[in-house]
Amino acid sequence: MASAEGVVLEAQTEVRKQGLWLRAWAPGLVCLLLGFLLVVQLRTQRTVGRTPTAAGSAPMVVLSTLVEANARLRQERAALTSQIAEYQQASGQERLTALVGELNRLRIVNGLVEVTGPGVEVRIEGPLSPLEMQDLVNELRNVGAEAIVLNGQRLVASSVIASSGDALVVNGQPLTPLYIFQAIGYPHNMEAALTRQGGLITLLARVHEGQRSTVTQRARMVLSVYTRPLQFEYARPIE
Repeated sequence: MASAEGVVLEAQTEVRKQGLWLRAWAPGLVCLLLGFLLVVQLRTQRTVGRTPTAAGSAPMVVLSTLVEANARLRQERAALTSQIAEYQQASGQERLTALVGELNRLRIVNGLVEVTGPGVEVRIEGPLSPLEMQDLVNELRNVGAEAIVLNGQRLVASSVIASSGDALVVNGQPLTPLYIFQAIGYPHNMEAALTRQGGLITLLARVHEGQRSTVTQRARMVLSVYTRPLQFEYARPIE
């Protein structure tokens, strides 16, 4: 009986030891298990979180961004194309206006068109030499004459005033007194330059006794075209 009781006591003692060990380590094991479960859960959440972002959301965001960027680029391209068209139209119009203006100036200088405007009319009764006539033309040009006619003949760069016997010739046409110069420009300046004391008209009157000259301002005159053809045999534009 004693041995049986001893065995029971020994068994009870062992159970108590195991119970004490379990009570001592149970909280730690529970914490360890909970920690493991938390780690697993976090890893699972990260994996789940990464998967839709990398495989689904991110490409959709990129695609949406590209679509919006392309739409903005198309709008900017349309706006720029419209601006370029406006600039080209304005630039072309400006170039056309400049070309027309330059063409008109060349036509006026070369006497290819009738011109009208204010100016002066100079009438000289009496003899004049070709050089004196050329001096008078140069004086008019120096004070701003933009177009000049002498006895109905338009004077251009190629016009030559020369003598032929007892007569004077301009543009191949004979001149007879009375000599009438018509010049378009600022009337006041031209009249003041021609009639000033010591001016050309005064000097001509001193040289040619009895010569009579008048300078009259005109509000509007019409000057004829240069009738002779302009021919260039040697001169060529530089390309």
